[in-house]
Amino acid sequence: MLMVMGLVASACTVPPQNSDGSVPQTPPMGLNGLAESTTNPGTVWAADYFGHQLLRIDPSTGQIHQRFGGLCDTDDVVQLDDGTLVATCAGSGGVIKVLPDGRSELLANVGLDVNPIALEPGGESVIVGFGTEADDRLLRGPLDGGPVQVVATGLPVLNGFGFGPDGLLYAPTGGAASILTGTGGIIAIDVQTGAFHQLPLNFTDGDRSGFNFPSGVEVAPDGTIFVVQSTPAGLFAIDPVTFDVTAVADVPMQFLDNLVLLADGRIVVSGFLGNTIGVLSRNTTGDWDVSAVGVGS
Repeated sequence: MLMVMGLVASACTVPPQNSDGSVPQTPPMGLNGLAESTTNPGTVWAADYFGHQLLRIDPSTGQIHQRFGGLCDTDDVVQLDDGTLVATCAGSGGVIKVLPDGRSELLANVGLDVNPIALEPGGESVIVGFGTEADDRLLRGPLDGGPVQVVATGLPVLNGFGFGPDGLLYAPTGGAASILTGTGGIIAIDVQTGAFHQLPLNFTDGDRSGFNFPSGVEVAPDGTIFVVQSTPAGLFAIDPVTFDVTAVADVPMQFLDNLVLLADGRIVVSGFLGNTIGVLSRNTTGDWDVSAVGVGS
């Protein structure tokens, strides 16, 4: 997520359980990075920046199944096979681990405005990036607590990114400034060498040449690159061979932040204002059905 200037909200810690053992359904003020649960497939972990918490959500119903609060301003999240969560803290500059029992610890202090996170394909480290023009590093944080390594510098403004089946890291660029310019793009980064290149996007709808604030990217197993555009809200697919960009579906939300591709084929998108997620499912004709699901109650 890239913060909107002047937008201020206070965090309120919600307990992980009620006195009867149920999970409080207090809705979040906004939702940011998303990751499918490794231990409960079909449910989604969401980072709630304003609420300083991580939530595990059923995207079919919006029910909150787990809640870890009292954390930093969590911006993006991944989950390891053992259930441990790793999240970035944009305002404090940290990367934290949250263990399955809810205990949290600082993995690394990497600097303010740290934003996207992705688990490296080898599973031994996370890759984190920054979301402002003033800080353009891409870093590797070993999960054993080893020294943080610089992967690349001199990058464009990055946001939510994901690895493709080719091992490259695909990231949206342009930041909030591209809302006005329509010059947001996608880069592919080799995290072994730090080299990156801009994808030669070919928009099939009109004469546009870029996105308006692309805020999240995920890559399907077949190489298709899915992109959320923050505003006006949209979900797009990029052909990995021709780089043709097509609109997938209209999403009934504004200020989209991120997305996750679930193993069952659904796509879930988040927005950094409000408690609504968008859930997209293919129907029998091959088109996408879109539903808006409120999180909590």
